[in-house]
Amino acid sequence: IPMFGFGFMDNLVMIQAGEAIDMSLGVTFGLSTMTAAGFGQCVSDVAGNTCGGVVSAIVAKMSLPHHGLTPDQLGLQNVRLTRTMGGCVGVVIGCLMGMTCLLFMDTTKAERAKKSKELTSIFGSIMEDSHKLVNAERATLWMLDETKDELWSRVSVHNDLRDVRVTINSGIAGACARTGKLINICDAYSDDRFDPEIDTLTGYHTKSIICIPIKEGEHNSGKVIGVIQMINKKEKGKNEKFFTENDEKLLTMLGLHVAAFTRIVGN
Repeated sequence: IPMFGFGFMDNLVMIQAGEAIDMSLGVTFGLSTMTAAGFGQCVSDVAGNTCGGVVSAIVAKMSLPHHGLTPDQLGLQNVRLTRTMGGCVGVVIGCLMGMTCLLFMDTTKAERAKKSKELTSIFGSIMEDSHKLVNAERATLWMLDETKDELWSRVSVHNDLRDVRVTINSGIAGACARTGKLINICDAYSDDRFDPEIDTLTGYHTKSIICIPIKEGEHNSGKVIGVIQMINKKEKGKNEKFFTENDEKLLTMLGLHVAAFTRIVGN
């Protein structure tokens, strides 16, 4: 009975502490789930060392019948073996009972939080820095939600990042996602595929636009998982108001890097 209590407490504390550490330090510092479990075990060991007397006291209050064996009998090999085996069985059953808390926990919550943080870093890098590669005013990373046939992203709305969803059946980014082909347009409003809804939402005016598909396979192969969109080429000269062939090559390389990083996050 005491070993059952020790096993139950050990596993219960380890799981709860490990989950708490995984959701806090694990997400913040990118620790693996196994590392968080190791820290949880440390907490469990400390708890067992400091609270072991509590388990013994509870068992003592249960007034369980005494075994009635003499010291000489307790020293017999078969008695020692039976005692050891009984303790092992008690610990195993206690550990299994302590694991029942997993039935009421969201065991993938921490992993989802870590992936969300990694995706947020991708969005931040694309939106803040990538537009400088091709001298564009703005950049957007759209990710494909296959279950809803939608593209979703985080765009700046009155200096605040907000999640935006659009159907893949409209817009230049949607056309790029459907066809899996690069689209480069000099005048967005002259193209029938352009959807001005985002401009209306953000108060921005789109002129030139380029979209690059992001594909899950290596070497730009496989199905489309997202789209990189650049808006409004900045003028360096009188004739340069649109994205060039060199811009297309640079963004294609960027798409390969984003796809590779997305695969790492997904795994």
